[in-house]
Amino acid sequence: MVTYTYKLFVILVLTLELNNFSMALAKEVPTRQGVVTHAPSPTPDPLHPARSAFDEAQKHYLQGDYDRAILLLNKLLQKPQQIDSVTIDSNLAEIYRHLGQYNQAIAHWKKAIESIETKNDEVQKPKLIALKIDLARAYTHLGQTSLAIPLLEEAISLAKQERKPEIEGMAQKALGDAERVAGEYDRAIAAYTTSLNRTRDYESIIKIFNGLVEVYQLRRQQNLGFAEGAKLEKNQGLFTKYNQLANKDRTEAIEYAKRAVAVSADKNLTSLATVRALLNWQRLSPKRETTISFKRISSLLERLPASRSKVYLLIELAELEQPEATKILSQAVKTASGLGDKRALSFALGGLGNTYEKRGDLKQALFWTQKAQLAAQEVFATDSLYQWQWQAARLYQVMGAEDSARDAYQGAIASVQSIRNDLLNAEKQLQLDIRSQVEPIYREYLGLLLKSDDKAQIAEALNAADLLQLSQLQSYFEDDCLEIKSNSQINKAFTHSDTVIIRSIILEDKTYLILRLPNGTVKSYPVKIKAKQLETQIDNWRYLLEELSSERYLALSQSLYNLLIRPLAKDLEAIAPSRIVFINDGRLRNVPMAALHDGQKFLIEEYAINYSLGLNSISKRETKPDDLKTLAFGLTVAKNGFPALINTEQEINDLAKFVNVSQFVNQEFTQENFQQQLNKGYPIVHLATHAQFGGSNWTFVKK
Repeated sequence: MVTYTYKLFVILVLTLELNNFSMALAKEVPTRQGVVTHAPSPTPDPLHPARSAFDEAQKHYLQGDYDRAILLLNKLLQKPQQIDSVTIDSNLAEIYRHLGQYNQAIAHWKKAIESIETKNDEVQKPKLIALKIDLARAYTHLGQTSLAIPLLEEAISLAKQERKPEIEGMAQKALGDAERVAGEYDRAIAAYTTSLNRTRDYESIIKIFNGLVEVYQLRRQQNLGFAEGAKLEKNQGLFTKYNQLANKDRTEAIEYAKRAVAVSADKNLTSLATVRALLNWQRLSPKRETTISFKRISSLLERLPASRSKVYLLIELAELEQPEATKILSQAVKTASGLGDKRALSFALGGLGNTYEKRGDLKQALFWTQKAQLAAQEVFATDSLYQWQWQAARLYQVMGAEDSARDAYQGAIASVQSIRNDLLNAEKQLQLDIRSQVEPIYREYLGLLLKSDDKAQIAEALNAADLLQLSQLQSYFEDDCLEIKSNSQINKAFTHSDTVIIRSIILEDKTYLILRLPNGTVKSYPVKIKAKQLETQIDNWRYLLEELSSERYLALSQSLYNLLIRPLAKDLEAIAPSRIVFINDGRLRNVPMAALHDGQKFLIEEYAINYSLGLNSISKRETKPDDLKTLAFGLTVAKNGFPALINTEQEINDLAKFVNVSQFVNQEFTQENFQQQLNKGYPIVHLATHAQFGGSNWTFVKK
């Protein structure tokens, strides 16, 4: 199991590879691209104190003494007549960007831009465009693409006015990055393509190719997700369509990776972007076409100066070259230590721990993992720390130290919760992926807790399951405004109630059913069925339930009843509740528990059935008829490859027999109507339509 994420490393490296046009603390000299670069550090000039101070600041920057460099530049900023304030502010911005302090960097870039615009200096127009691009890149890194994209469009317009195609190309590249982060993959591809047509610098071309590789891979993942949704709906046409699109995206990614490698080889380029291109090709290319050797990539990295980007590339190389992983990661540790970069060091040390974990050397794995935790804690790098806490938890569990494993899992979950809100507002590609980076931590922890019949551990498992569901909802809606009620509120709501709660928790090797009694007591029932087997039964049942003219579903209704209700049957008979509230996990959320059948009657014939997202959202408040005012939108006709929903109209008419319904069907099902009606605050919204949902990027198939 990989405990650190390739995607995270890729984005960090790509972010750090962005070379600002006004690079920090060096003299500006003209280049053939029409923008500015810098000469080596000059000898201090004793006849010009301000210039000498600037040169000294440059020296401190190059030595990694950023505090001293900032101090000297701030002193110079108080005497802008001696050194141009635009130069000082842009250099300060670059230092703060390098330190990861983007708010300070943005403030200085804004000041530099304002200074040029106030003077309306035509000579500095190219620099103004470059500064706008730098500022936009900072916004992109923070995920603030709504600020970055208009700024880049303005920079592109200015570059066209100044007839600077190379600068326009750089702005288009930055626009591609911003659109990619915003999840607008088609627009990103268009911007990258335009950038290629404006760019002549080979190093920049490789970076554009790398950006295209990344965006095609992201769009491929998106199309695979759509294909999976079509598969669940048993829509073979759409499944084939999205799989074909995904395969096409993979082909494009491979092609651009190949072109990046070809350009770097032809021009004999040595840079971080070249290494990125080689790693992309190594990962993506068919094995029979792979001609890149480990020695070639390693040799290139050895020739590059120490940097955080180099550390991350070494870690990624180690993932691809497991036989040489310890050697490569030792080099990464040495490089990060030399830089004094604790955050990068934590990833390198954690990578060593992960390597030894894969090899079964648990003692060495734990040793390096603990070192990684300490390095992350020293610089409050929580997004690194949680990974090594998780890694330690797995190691402790395998070693039989279950108390230590529980503590480590709790630490990892606490770290995840502390960073989720920040990451929800950050660059989308830096956000934690709920399925691969968050959910496994919770499920492993749940499995550890539920091994025991201890009531305290079962109660803790319920709390952890609620936290997992909260994370899933926050990720789905991209909104951190969801909260969990305290246990005291929950207990108060259900004391002396005639309601029981059944919570399902689906783990890889078994499923647990947790029964919560009216007095707050909890009991756990393990069901020995693998998650894949259970999910297959659920998916087939859901499909058969839609055959209104057939009773083929009945066999699965009874099979699933025996799995999910039969183990609890005696306790339910003894309690004799009037209502069951189901808090379902995974695929079980997609099916009606009321349709479970014991061989003689349906579950709904014996108990009132309710559903909830979690204990935090259950209310004891009685529902009145006026509370059931319902907004219903439906589509009956075939649309965009989806089949007609022939029973939609009858479904909405039947619904109207029980509640007050405002209906909008077919022609009335418009985006405008939907938004207007939602704003009226209906307590219930019923949608009968095919749809693709996902955070802020969702669409429904409508007229």
